[in-house]
Amino acid sequence: MKVCMFANTPDGHFLIDHHPEADNVIIAAGFSGHGFKFCGVVAEIAADLAIEGSTKWDVELFRIRRGRP
Repeated sequence: MKVCMFANTPDGHFLIDHHPEADNVIIAAGFSGHGFKFCGVVAEIAADLAIEGSTKWDVELFRIRRGRP
């Protein structure tokens, strides 16, 4: 038996966004349990953000500062 890390965000939604202090860093986190099902689209979004600075996908729900001013 082994112990493994299980990480979720407080609201249960993923984080996919630019780092708030380093715009050249993309954060994609909080996928424990079911994130593997979304790896294709998450990879596309992260690549878009890194290369283009934005994505065609609506990622407001996944922003780091969601629900905060």
